[in-house]
Amino acid sequence: MRRHMVAVLACLALAACTSIPTEGPVRPGDTEVVQPGPIPPILQGPSLNATPRAIVQGFLTASAAGAASNFDVAREFLTGPAAVDWDPLAQVTVFDSRQVVPSFNEDSGTFTYSVPVAAEIDASGVMTVASDDVRKELTFEVGTDDLGQYRITSLGDGIVMSAADFDRFFRPVSLYFAASHGTTRVPEVRWFADNDQIATATARELVEGPSTWLAGGVRTGFPPGSALAVDAVVVTDGVANVALALGSAGDPAQRSLAQQQMMLTLTQLPLVQDVVTTIGAVPIGGDDSVTLEEAVLPGELALVVVADRLGLWDGEAVSVTPAEVGAVPAGAEGFALGFDGTTAAFTWGGAVHVTTALAAEGGLVAADEAEPLPEGAVIPSTELIPGADMVEPSIDVHGWVWSTEATSEGVILAAAPGQQAVQLDAPWLAGSSIQAVAVASDGARMAILSRSAAEQVLEVVAVTRDEEGRPIAIGEPLTFGSTLRTSIDLAWVDGTAVVVLAEGSGEMSLAGVGGWTTDFTTSTGAVSVTARNGTRTLHAVSADGDLVARSGNGWTPPKLTHVRDAAFAG
Repeated sequence: MRRHMVAVLACLALAACTSIPTEGPVRPGDTEVVQPGPIPPILQGPSLNATPRAIVQGFLTASAAGAASNFDVAREFLTGPAAVDWDPLAQVTVFDSRQVVPSFNEDSGTFTYSVPVAAEIDASGVMTVASDDVRKELTFEVGTDDLGQYRITSLGDGIVMSAADFDRFFRPVSLYFAASHGTTRVPEVRWFADNDQIATATARELVEGPSTWLAGGVRTGFPPGSALAVDAVVVTDGVANVALALGSAGDPAQRSLAQQQMMLTLTQLPLVQDVVTTIGAVPIGGDDSVTLEEAVLPGELALVVVADRLGLWDGEAVSVTPAEVGAVPAGAEGFALGFDGTTAAFTWGGAVHVTTALAAEGGLVAADEAEPLPEGAVIPSTELIPGADMVEPSIDVHGWVWSTEATSEGVILAAAPGQQAVQLDAPWLAGSSIQAVAVASDGARMAILSRSAAEQVLEVVAVTRDEEGRPIAIGEPLTFGSTLRTSIDLAWVDGTAVVVLAEGSGEMSLAGVGGWTTDFTTSTGAVSVTARNGTRTLHAVSADGDLVARSGNGWTPPKLTHVRDAAFAG
């Protein structure tokens, strides 16, 4: 009986110790939850006396999934010398749903596969999406090894895999740099095998610097010649320890920037919560003078032109300029809103004009309470960029207004009130028709939608600025979104993607800079598109003046009618 009582008391004491507290202050936990790493697939090596065809097919399967396990099983299908020479990540070829066509030459022991290419990823993780008609031939020579077993004796570097396998075994990671003017973070998307080497691959590419097309628009804290001391980043208990080679340290401000870049970049990986970067076992340090900041988001209010009046819309109600400010000029179109929320730019008579009518004395008035417009009065504006047929302007975060002639003369123009306009060379555009330009909210990149003959082209260029933020050059273009239809408008959705509006069809394409392009449908007849931050903030205006918003996988009924234009800042 006594022993029974002791047991009961022990259970009660244990329950008291483990019960959930119901009172007292809220306190942070004392442990961090480390996300699990990728689970490598179970792969089969070559079976005894396998045929040449089985060897090649087995290799293709093992190599496609080998990114998760360092390709050890895939190498079992190769002869010893071939296994040593083969570099699997020199290039990744992703094929789409079209048919892969194999052929086999019995005499030479050569297998050839004609692969429909969806995208290729180079050794630095840079993805290039292919157009619809691209195919690539892969050749494998098969012979016997010292044991008389069939093995692949010769093959090209790289691997080939389906889009589904690529999504499963590779991960997109943004390498972060600073805009050439200021400390705004600028992402560049790369793709790395999602295995235990992903932290090393990511850190190595960050230290080596941005891609050539982006280099002019960003700064990095890693001086030329920087490298990892040992080609490995060790992650222990959520902390990534990055050792840099001697000579990888710049001045204190550069070291501060480098530390920020490494922290922001590596902590995107599920296994990394903190980063320690060292040179010669000494923390990289720096003077803490640099904090990489997120790009400024466009404000929540969108510019709208309703009933010939300039106004702002908060998602529910429209406020417009007072009657005495006047109407939007007849023929004015392509409105853009500045990040200050009051400056607007538009095309009128072929030129780009700016107005600050939204900052009118007395403020805006509710649209349904506004006095009738006096006849003949138009909002005050200033011609900022002369021209004959300028495209819809874009206003960057520094207040510069960008545009170009619809039939390109090989230049992009930028101007700001009180500043001397600049003309930036873009010779590859000469003779093309330009549909739209849009500067990213980081101010370091600009997307250009153009058409040469019947080919629709989407490009992004880096914007180089001086110390005052004045644009001084644009870089060589990076083409992306290669499968676009004939399109008429674009807008940045976030820091890594733009949305492009097709002409007449109601289709939109979400094109990743360095990533995939996906299509979806909007209301038929949409003529312009704008976004604040993410696809959930997409809005489109139809030719009939209906303004609709993205909702889930569809669109809302018209939120506003009789709208001539709508635009978030940018």
